[in-house]
Amino acid sequence: MNQNSLANTTVRFRLLLFCLMFFSGCAAESVEDYPDRPITIICPWSVGGATDRTSRQVGVFLEQELGVPVNVINATGGRGVTGHSRGLNARPDGYTLAVITGELNMLHWQDLTSLTYQDAIPIISLVDGAAAVFVKDDSPFHSMQELQEYVKQNPGKLTATGTASGGIWHLALAGWLDFSGLNAEDIKWIPMNGAGPSLQELASGGVDLVCCSLPEAKTLYESGQVRCLGVMTEEPLPEFKDVPTFKSQGMDWSISGWNGLALPLGTPQPIVDKISNAMKKITSGEAVLQGKTFPEFMQAAGLSTKYRADDEFAGFLKSNDKTLGKLLTSDAFAQMASQDTGPLVFPAMLTSAICLILVCLAVQKKVHALAPDVSSDTVTSQGIVNTILVLLGIVAYLLFAEKVGFILTAGTILFVLLWKFGTRWWMSALIVLCFIPGIYTLFAQLLRVPLPRGILGW
Repeated sequence: MNQNSLANTTVRFRLLLFCLMFFSGCAAESVEDYPDRPITIICPWSVGGATDRTSRQVGVFLEQELGVPVNVINATGGRGVTGHSRGLNARPDGYTLAVITGELNMLHWQDLTSLTYQDAIPIISLVDGAAAVFVKDDSPFHSMQELQEYVKQNPGKLTATGTASGGIWHLALAGWLDFSGLNAEDIKWIPMNGAGPSLQELASGGVDLVCCSLPEAKTLYESGQVRCLGVMTEEPLPEFKDVPTFKSQGMDWSISGWNGLALPLGTPQPIVDKISNAMKKITSGEAVLQGKTFPEFMQAAGLSTKYRADDEFAGFLKSNDKTLGKLLTSDAFAQMASQDTGPLVFPAMLTSAICLILVCLAVQKKVHALAPDVSSDTVTSQGIVNTILVLLGIVAYLLFAEKVGFILTAGTILFVLLWKFGTRWWMSALIVLCFIPGIYTLFAQLLRVPLPRGILGW
């Protein structure tokens, strides 16, 4: 090796060493200087409910404590899967915080996602509110006994809502029905993305009942637009002493909904500690905003709080998951737990089928134009076969994607369709290898849209 080559090699080595040290220094500095840009809180439920109000109150206090803007995004849908997945599958850099709710300990028991409390770093629990049953001000029902008697005589006549199908408030109402010796489906449940829109639906006369927490209905309750027939606790709530409990009406049934703050698994410990310390300062009342503490703001909103930090919150998540799992896998709730298709699945399937049929017809016309010597009957029959294959592909995806995963299911279906449509096998495989991982990266990694991960986790 001559001197010039040796000198060039030395320069390259020094440049590489400098780059490694530079980027390592940047990584260390980014953790040490955290936060240096806006933070996002992902709320899995709609605007107006207890979880949304809690998320926004946490946001304004954290903004003061951390010195950067904190924004709240309501990522609704999928019975809570969308918001929980977007929050807990976010990049673990501390710039996305997840508000988690009781649904996190329910979704995996219902085969809606593989996500569990073990995919989160628990920071602190915030709200723990008992379920309550509400009717409109002009409803004929004035007590739970009257409601119970009516349902016995008229199963399936009443409609109720409060959250997504299979959510915590749905579970609360269905549990009461089962406790009363009735069928869990004797009151028809209408899925909604949270208590806010559910209460609006009740006030407009769209449903007969709403099951949610008392604080979520505080405004409508205090204005007299809705009545509360009972709250699912053993003792009256201090803020709502005039509301009868289920126990006082001879019904020993209680359940509550909770929410809390968490970080995605893998978040660096210094960042976890910083967020945890800030939240402890906020929930202890040490932090003051506009002359009020966080507990005072929550009390004014009528929200029942229960602050469990770090290991205590982790222990609660574990025990709550076990409790809800036992309930959801019981015979009484087997049917409800297996309802893994949301209200938009069939419209989406129909829309997709129509679009694909139109594409196949367009291809059919193009083939006939390019090959006029081919009989129209042959082209038509081939178009029908292709349409059937596409529809079978949609059905296969719905049946196997959750268990097998998006990449394997979608890749296999796309390969078979391309091959059947006349593409060479090696070209079909190449298209699948380039296209499917790209789609998964775009939606699951960049846009944080939850896609089925299956047995292999991708």
